Amino acid sequence: MPDKAKHAELAQKALDAYLQEHDEIRRWCYLRTPERIGESDLIDLVTDLLLLAEMNGYDPCEVTRKAEGHLEAEAGRRC
Repeated sequence: MPDKAKHAELAQKALDAYLQEHDEIRRWCYLRTPERIGESDLIDLVTDLLLLAEMNGYDPCEVTRKAEGHLEAEAGRRC
């Protein structure tokens, strides 16, 4: 299994692609730099992923619970 840095690198690529497609309809206006990831960017991406899960027949709340368990196992962090 990849380490935390590899997971973060893959997540950054996903976020970059999402933001590139989503840029023109952003609700939050601030100057984004490569060094800065806005919390709202992360929330928007996660929310859209949960909407995708729901459209594909999954319960977004259950997906969230499972992701929390996965975070605990991967990072030793409880929500």
